[in-house]
Amino acid sequence: MAKTEKASYESPHGDIELTVRHGRLAGVRLLRSRGARRGGGGPPGAAAEFLVALERYFAGGEPGVEPDRLDLSGATQFQRRVYLRLMDVPRGEVVTYGELARRAGTSGGARAVGQALGRNPLPIFIPCHRVVTADGRLGGFGAGLRWKRGLLAEEGWTVREGALVKENTGDSKVCVYAGSFDPPTQGHMYMIRRGAELFDHLIVAVGVNPNKRYTFSVDERLEMLRACVLDLPNVEVDSFESLMLVHYAQSRGAGYILRGIRSEEDYRFEQPMRNVNEDLAPDITTVFLIPPREICEISSSFVKGLVGFEGWEAVVEPYVPEPVYERLLTSEIRWTERKGGPEGGSE
Repeated sequence: MAKTEKASYESPHGDIELTVRHGRLAGVRLLRSRGARRGGGGPPGAAAEFLVALERYFAGGEPGVEPDRLDLSGATQFQRRVYLRLMDVPRGEVVTYGELARRAGTSGGARAVGQALGRNPLPIFIPCHRVVTADGRLGGFGAGLRWKRGLLAEEGWTVREGALVKENTGDSKVCVYAGSFDPPTQGHMYMIRRGAELFDHLIVAVGVNPNKRYTFSVDERLEMLRACVLDLPNVEVDSFESLMLVHYAQSRGAGYILRGIRSEEDYRFEQPMRNVNEDLAPDITTVFLIPPREICEISSSFVKGLVGFEGWEAVVEPYVPEPVYERLLTSEIRWTERKGGPEGGSE
């Protein structure tokens, strides 16, 4: 049996050429020619596995190929780390270059990730078409933007006025509730629980502004939130960085944004933001909720301001969920690093 196999697949967007070396997928070329049918064919052997994977993808699923079936011997350690994190992004979702850089743990930022993706030898299997710019636009793609549009269209996306928009293919109500959650409080949990009751799927998103300083890291806040929502199966915890909230909501296919109003000051901030968001995305509705009076004044800054005084533990405990209280008891934190928020304003 030959050590290297070639096979081709006729997709709706053009021919796909596969190279299989020593039983692992070593190369994927997205060609300009268009196929007239879906289907693989090609030789039996190792290549057949990957032809079936493409058939599965164009039928509406994931390729379903494990990373150890991919030959990444020519990639650097950094590139492999980016590729593996990218393979965690599910079909129908997108991620920004900056957020992918954070997930990959690189200080090189969006530019370094873009360079790594430009050398991606296995598009579709390593879905670099799911990476977009911070303002929700397509960005680049090695095989050309026609291919990127086509692959994103397979996953329910379309491009309107240069921006990527998720098509609403069903009646599911998806909502985004964003904040800095530094740390999460009982006020946040009221919003999350009510949001989970009102919507089919609630995305609790930790907003990261690189110009702000936070007490807890992004990973710490994500960990606390996930522990707090274990009993809410329709709630997802995610994060976004250097992206307007309304653009993040678009990238997730959400039709609603949930915001809390605790005070007149909050309303003065939220009302013009709601109007701007409607200008940017008329199909996204902002929903305001007012927490009950007994927790209406609770904020992350309020809670952190109580820590450190004698007997603070008993005072703070009622204001935060149990996983957050346990973290406060064991954390060494500087309370001066406490300002933040995905778009400024309230936490």
